[in-house]
Amino acid sequence: MPGSSLPSPPDPASDRPSPPAGRADRLAERAEVLRELVPPYLARRRALLLWLAAGLVATGWAAIWVGCRYVVMDDVVSVVVGAFFLAMAVGLVVPSTLAVASGVRDDLEARERLRAWAGSARDRDSLTRWHSPGRALFWLLPSLVLCCFGAASTAVAAADGSARALGFALVAAGTGALGMAKAVGYYRLVSRELTPAPEELEELEELEEPEELEELEEFEEPEVPEEFEADPAGGRPDDMR
Repeated sequence: MPGSSLPSPPDPASDRPSPPAGRADRLAERAEVLRELVPPYLARRRALLLWLAAGLVATGWAAIWVGCRYVVMDDVVSVVVGAFFLAMAVGLVVPSTLAVASGVRDDLEARERLRAWAGSARDRDSLTRWHSPGRALFWLLPSLVLCCFGAASTAVAAADGSARALGFALVAAGTGALGMAKAVGYYRLVSRELTPAPEELEELEELEEPEELEELEEFEEPEVPEEFEADPAGGRPDDMR
């Protein structure tokens, strides 16, 4: 699996404030690991393999449909042809499903490593070193189209009662959902990276408090000069008579 030889991420629960030099080394190591993890995780060939496997599953479903129609016939030739289509369907569906399951398992492991490393710190300055917007869009946009098309086709097929169309629609919707989940999970990591960390917000608040106090002092009411103050007896100063 890509990234299996990389160092393990630090435990967030045991993190303690570190000196600037140690934090800089830690952020540099984190950026380097993320740069090695993200490209294999969002590789375009993995998307193409997923779509190819989905196409083979859909072809196998069509072969199952054709084979079942031939098998129910009475003549021997039709039964043999139906058995051939069913065997071909098994040869298409089973390996493709196993390949998709293996890819999903690898993606889950890679996602956990990405989350662990991304959760160890936040550094928007190093985002450009591992951010892959082109790969993420390559996963997101076609998957969104597939998912929407599959969902709409599922509703239509369910209303018409067509099992064959329903199978194709479910394959398309499931394939699109897998791709969207992968892309959305990656965008969540990027969004978290752009959000200031709690300690950064505390530092900003500490820096803003003295400025607010200075502004309040500037707007304090000025003192009234003594010559304009009234005497204790309620009279006025001599120069105001």
